[in-house]
Amino acid sequence: MTVPSGAGVGRGKDAAGAVSPARLAAWRALVRLRGAGGHFDDSVEALPELQGLDPRDRGLANELIVGTIKRRWSVDAVLGAFTKAPLSETRGPVLEALRIATFQLLFLDRVPVYAVVDDAVRLVSARNSQAKGFVNAVLRKVAEDGEDVFGTLSDGDGMRAWAVRHSCPVWMVRLLRRDLGDEAAERFLVAANAPPERCLRVNTLMGPLPVARAALLAGGAETRGLPGLPQALLYDGPSLQRSAPFRDGLVTPQSRGSQIAGMVAATGARGGTAVLDLCAAPGTKTAQLAALLGGGAGITAVDVDEGRLDALRANLARLGVAGVETLAADALALPASSTEAYDAVLLDAPCSGLGTLGSRADLRWRRRASDVPRLADLQRRLLLGAARCVRPGGALTYAVCTVTRAETLGALEPLLATGEWASDDLGAEWPGLAHPDAGGCLLILPPDGGASGFFVARFRRITRS
Repeated sequence: MTVPSGAGVGRGKDAAGAVSPARLAAWRALVRLRGAGGHFDDSVEALPELQGLDPRDRGLANELIVGTIKRRWSVDAVLGAFTKAPLSETRGPVLEALRIATFQLLFLDRVPVYAVVDDAVRLVSARNSQAKGFVNAVLRKVAEDGEDVFGTLSDGDGMRAWAVRHSCPVWMVRLLRRDLGDEAAERFLVAANAPPERCLRVNTLMGPLPVARAALLAGGAETRGLPGLPQALLYDGPSLQRSAPFRDGLVTPQSRGSQIAGMVAATGARGGTAVLDLCAAPGTKTAQLAALLGGGAGITAVDVDEGRLDALRANLARLGVAGVETLAADALALPASSTEAYDAVLLDAPCSGLGTLGSRADLRWRRRASDVPRLADLQRRLLLGAARCVRPGGALTYAVCTVTRAETLGALEPLLATGEWASDDLGAEWPGLAHPDAGGCLLILPPDGGASGFFVARFRRITRS
């Protein structure tokens, strides 16, 4: 890439208001999130900096924010090659302007180099006129040599090369390579940096799939179905949460893996009249169970946090789900009345969430290596607590949106050691998704399994003679 002479400083002392609206909004959002310690994935649809942008600018701003957050390790590695002082000594607003521009220069190709550099200089000039020369000089080097530097730093089979190549902490790279194998881990990490597919579930309580597709099309969204998932649609178009079909409860966001987990739990509950959904908030699978099982099953949804239960109740109301009993309780300390009281139990356990790296932009930077064993211990205890609630002959479904061995097969070991449970063969029910090391369980991996990684297992409590 070649930067025209004078790019970045040739337009004098114009304010940041002259910057393209998308880049200005993205920069402001990143600076605010950095200062407030905010979680981007908690407010994807509600970033105030994006309000008022036209659809094209809003789309670019979102791409810049998500991409800059995901690619931070790659970007910082390249920037570090062209700065004398450590990046940690660079002021936040200046660093975020450098990161946005470097992300564009390395990973996007739709914007002229001079425009990227010029806008970055304008952003920092509005707050710190002394920084504009520094930003201009660094970004000119990135434009000239950044791709070569990135190629050198990311080349090879070492953990650090993988970390730079896929913009992921070294500990996470090591864990995924160990647990998935190199080929699957590489595909998984490539998918984590790609734009995630947008998957929804049609809520058949409010209308059939053709009605939902027609309503989405009327709002400007194109859709296509997914084999084996009769209520699922992939969609492309305006924000789903701002659409009339969403407000009317006709559709709701739900990944492929999550829908499969709900379907597995519903199949296990067929013929049962009492169903328990543990760790249920925000109620996505609770609503799916209600739609799949109909009015014949009584569903109890449990979550430890009353505020999260309020969100669950609001979600169920939007989706037209009635008759679900909600209970604020710790799944590790359920009342004695729950013992062997349910025909089917779904435990969608708290987990590291590493299967959602593609859709949760900053998760890779918030997780710590110590989280995985800590959560695996919690999952083992939750499984034993959930098992106590299942009647003889009943079904227990375990689901997590992660792919680590400790939180999947490892979490099952204490349950299976009791000798009271037999595994259902989910691999036979879902060809192509069988876990490579335990074919009765499902391991759903991006990109072939959609945007999110999931593990699902279902067990039957052996009937005592």
